Amino acid sequence: MKVAACLLSLLGSALHAHHGRDFILIQDSAIPDPLSGVAIAGYEWTRDGDSNEFSTEPGFFIGINSALAFGLSASFSDGGEGWEYNGFTPQFIISLLPATGARRFRIGLWTGYEFAEDLPGGASSSLHSHGGGGSGGGGGPDGGPAPPSWPAFPDRKHHGGAFGGAGGAGGGSQGGIVRAGESGLYNRLIFEGDVTAQTRAVLNLVSFVSGDGGKPGFGYAFGLRHEFSHDLSFGLETLGDFEERRSSHQVLATAMVGLPRHLSLRLGVGAGLTRSAPDFTLHTSFLWRF
Repeated sequence: MKVAACLLSLLGSALHAHHGRDFILIQDSAIPDPLSGVAIAGYEWTRDGDSNEFSTEPGFFIGINSALAFGLSASFSDGGEGWEYNGFTPQFIISLLPATGARRFRIGLWTGYEFAEDLPGGASSSLHSHGGGGSGGGGGPDGGPAPPSWPAFPDRKHHGGAFGGAGGAGGGSQGGIVRAGESGLYNRLIFEGDVTAQTRAVLNLVSFVSGDGGKPGFGYAFGLRHEFSHDLSFGLETLGDFEERRSSHQVLATAMVGLPRHLSLRLGVGAGLTRSAPDFTLHTSFLWRF
């Protein structure tokens, strides 16, 4: 009986184990075992007014030691004029406070520098914001239509989910946390805890410091995730910035399904809560844990 009780206890722990990279818009504090990690291929379709954009961000994430992990991702998007390379982001996750207390409260830091590809024609992110080229108005310097060579949407890297990911909130020249064609340092201070044995809550405080002399940006991401079993979970996530003007906020319903051979599938369906956010987003991510 004692052996059976131990096995059931271990099984229960396994069923609700936190693997990390379980969110789409949010970064969690999980650190993989040294030389273990996850490879992620994330895809997104975004619709804003009459415009559509497809984007993808492949990358990997690997543990270095018990408190440090390294990741690298690259971003590509197609706003209707063909696929374009947007840039790459090396990043680190640091465990600042390991799990403590009954709720296993923990604190982490995600930090990464985005080396963004300059927009065609020398355009800067000040000419783009959510809705540029879509229902939000023109994307050109004088408020008219954006030139065909410019992307219909900005690069909506949210730096949550996989590593940075595609999709998210933007503030353009107003100093939001997403900048098209603008390199800079992103940071996420991570607060995480277990509401119950099956439900986890994560809060990110996001900052962006421009490497091109632009205005800094600040924002947030918050999510809840409930595990029904080891291979099935559902969640709700929000993401936004703290801009006074043209602030962008969106909400996303998510699901994660476990697949054979250490594979997982993340799905997300979202909508914008403000005019500066995309009207509709659809996310899919394939994860391979190694």
